[in-house]
Amino acid sequence: MAPPSPSSSSVTGSATDMPGTDALTQMSADLAAISANMLTRGDKTALVSELRTVIREEIAAVRRDLTALEQRVDELEEHRLHTTHHQQAADLATTRQGNILLELRRQVEDLDNRGRRNNIRVRGLPESDDESPRELLTGLFVQLLGEDAPPKYPWNKHTEHYVVPGVMGNPET
Repeated sequence: MAPPSPSSSSVTGSATDMPGTDALTQMSADLAAISANMLTRGDKTALVSELRTVIREEIAAVRRDLTALEQRVDELEEHRLHTTHHQQAADLATTRQGNILLELRRQVEDLDNRGRRNNIRVRGLPESDDESPRELLTGLFVQLLGEDAPPKYPWNKHTEHYVVPGVMGNPET
């Protein structure tokens, strides 16, 4: 008997003769390949364990970095504290030196003024143009000595610096 022709309309019971059988065979082969490539529970456990190990190592590295950074920050804060103390000490020394300089300038000015006034210093007395220093000092000494009036002798410029013979090693004795 002759094999049936593909154009015949008779249906036989064979699976290879059915239309779409090749597609089903291909799909079943693809499913078998996919299921063979799928991870098993043991594979998944191993991957999670490896991932945890990597994460722990990264966290440990970050902790080491943070510890080193914390030490550096502590050192910097300590250095800043020492620098602040040194700056305050320098500021205090500068202020003291400024005050000393002002006092020295005042003393130099005072010495200069003493030289001009023949070593006579009267502090706290106002200097005015309308009153002579002689009258001012005479009035001051009268008030300090508790007297009523100034002495009755005349001031003489010729005798003010006169040295009496025989006094204080004068050779004319």
